[in-house]
Amino acid sequence: MTSGAPQTEPDWDPEREEAQAEAHPDRGRRLWWGIGGLLVAVAAAMTIWYGVSATQGAVTSTDIGFERNGEREIVMIFDVTRPTGTALTCTVTAMDGNYARVGTKRQSVPASEESTTRVRSAVRTTTTAVTATVADCAAVD
Repeated sequence: MTSGAPQTEPDWDPEREEAQAEAHPDRGRRLWWGIGGLLVAVAAAMTIWYGVSATQGAVTSTDIGFERNGEREIVMIFDVTRPTGTALTCTVTAMDGNYARVGTKRQSVPASEESTTRVRSAVRTTTTAVTATVADCAAVD
């Protein structure tokens, strides 16, 4: 070797490669975290959209309470929520202390401009009822 010859850097320098790796963390790993986060956000948005769209136009009932009118009758008080202008038929069930059915009534709920309506339904029973509930409500065709 002569002292006047130009020196060239070797093609591969492990120290330089390590310094570059520390300066730029694994970009591929960040990319996959970003894609995973995006997929989670899309799945959450779709779940919320489905939940909201599935309940639109649904008929629901909420038991409020009951009153006993003697030994053979109970009055069930409940709210129904439905699309405005929809008439309903609800099934009200009275039960005794063992939760056996002791009376049933099909209660008509007329159409209304209000989406939620409070209903009082008197159910005749075969024995003393201690509770009552709304079994179901359905729109009248």
